[in-house]
Amino acid sequence: MIVVVTPYERLTQTHIDKLLDIETYIDGVILRTPTEQDMLVNWIETLLRAGFPKSKVIVHTDVTLAERMGIQQLHFREGDMTAFALKAQKPSYQVSMSAHSVESIVTARDRQLDFGVYGHLFMSASKPGQAPRTKDAIQQALSQHWPLVAIGGIDVASVKEVAPQFSGIACIQSAFATSTSTFKEMVQHWQQLKKERMP
Repeated sequence: MIVVVTPYERLTQTHIDKLLDIETYIDGVILRTPTEQDMLVNWIETLLRAGFPKSKVIVHTDVTLAERMGIQQLHFREGDMTAFALKAQKPSYQVSMSAHSVESIVTARDRQLDFGVYGHLFMSASKPGQAPRTKDAIQQALSQHWPLVAIGGIDVASVKEVAPQFSGIACIQSAFATSTSTFKEMVQHWQQLKKERMP
């Protein structure tokens, strides 16, 4: 699974152009943005008209927006009770959550959420001054038998160090601040890693 997360900024045509360039290499995009709802609806409609699949759009937190757009994939912050209620009410929805501790992972798993986003694995511009997860913490997280997508400082070089037990990788800068060819190379490294190291 390859997931990208939009930078936390107003979304523009530039973001649409990049998503169209990398669409074939990704499984979803989490729209993490301060863009106000009506403007975001217009942006999503423009994205979809350009040919981006609705099935790959993941709304961050805003259930009203998702229902308004007919989108059934949502991502929530760690511990957000709305996620658990939504999954109970609409089990066919894909509901994911940021989960950065074993306790959060177990809770989200037991509440039947679909996957977690775990990190940060490496030094990241999104987490300045914060130390990455230790190898022990990562292994404890992966031992909970729930799909986890790794995030945090993953790029064309560091992706080779991501534990292949992760179900996928997620990135912000590597998707939106690098060339499409570099992004493609990162994805290929990840796919090869999974192929080589998993039974």
